[in-house]
Amino acid sequence: MPDNLSMLHDALDEFGYTVLVAVNGEQALQRAAQARPDIILLDALMPGMDGFEVARRLKADSATAAIPILFMTGLTETEHVVAAFAA
Repeated sequence: MPDNLSMLHDALDEFGYTVLVAVNGEQALQRAAQARPDIILLDALMPGMDGFEVARRLKADSATAAIPILFMTGLTETEHVVAAFAA
């Protein structure tokens, strides 16, 4: 959601973090490969490729596999939590 993304970006920026934003899964993969961030905040629900697939691809790539991923999502069902950990 654009409003949530903006609020999170502004809060992290205020604390001195450099924040790169991706609005879809493909863009997230590209940004992660180029920038090699210290951590990735990832939503499970994104346009196009969902966050679970993005996480699987990041972990399958040796260049990005070690980057910690923190899922930030409103999904709370057990199946979604399990899917996030599996990814």
